[in-house]
Amino acid sequence: MRLPAGSAVALATPVDKTGRLDRDGLARLVRHVLAGGVKMVCPVGSTGEGARLSTRQRAEVTAEVRALVPREIPIVSGVASTSFDGTLAGLSQLHDAGATAALVSPPSYFPMTEGEVGRFYERLAAAPLPIVLYNIPQFSSVALAPPVVATLAAHPAVIGIKDSSRDMEYLLAVLDATENAANFRVFTGTDTLLVASLVSGADGAIAASANVCPAFGGQICEAVAEGDLDRALSVQRRLTAVVRACRRGTPPAGWKAALEIIGICAGNLVEPGSRLSAADHAALAGELAALGLPETGR
Repeated sequence: MRLPAGSAVALATPVDKTGRLDRDGLARLVRHVLAGGVKMVCPVGSTGEGARLSTRQRAEVTAEVRALVPREIPIVSGVASTSFDGTLAGLSQLHDAGATAALVSPPSYFPMTEGEVGRFYERLAAAPLPIVLYNIPQFSSVALAPPVVATLAAHPAVIGIKDSSRDMEYLLAVLDATENAANFRVFTGTDTLLVASLVSGADGAIAASANVCPAFGGQICEAVAEGDLDRALSVQRRLTAVVRACRRGTPPAGWKAALEIIGICAGNLVEPGSRLSAADHAALAGELAALGLPETGR
């Protein structure tokens, strides 16, 4: 299979004060991002606090999202585990919950050689879900080396990569290494580098910002495809301002506070995460108002 190019959302997970899934908030959020034109929905990844959720909870959120999203829009759910068996079990449950594919980061905690990283993903390729590699070394402490990505991209069950390293040199190396992999998509996870990534050859973005301003990513992708770099850069400047405003607290506290401010869902985090402080919340509200973001969720 081949995933669609363009703008995708790294979906947040709305929860109530007790940490239970807020189904009404999730429904509002999904309606909001779909109205903004996202091409793909990616729940329980980093922005979705997937590593703080149990395997059962990740499957629960995935099933709820699948029920809310039209069948033609892919659901790519996150898997975060420190073990191979845990990852494999997670893939099986996500498959049963209706996911189209899985976004899989390498096991954290222990360092891994390139050979170990490659073998980890090659063994997972027998799982029931196609795999999107997830390069996020600031969280996993394991980088996916471009030669390893190139080898994995040749496997029919490995259909893409999300790169959240914020390293353009790395992204360029991955694009070069995978240029002949016909069904392999390269997505950036760095909203502020979307224009640069697309111009360099990336297929799109899986972005946290699409929770709050979902139309911006699509507008940038469209403008770059049409060769209108002035329009793309104009929207990129607005998008970058939103991202900078939301870089508050411990991730994804800023994004959840922004969703609360625009009326989508409460700003609660999954334990042990903490809500944004009152002072930061007020400052963020002021910045978002100055940027003209509407209260769309109420």
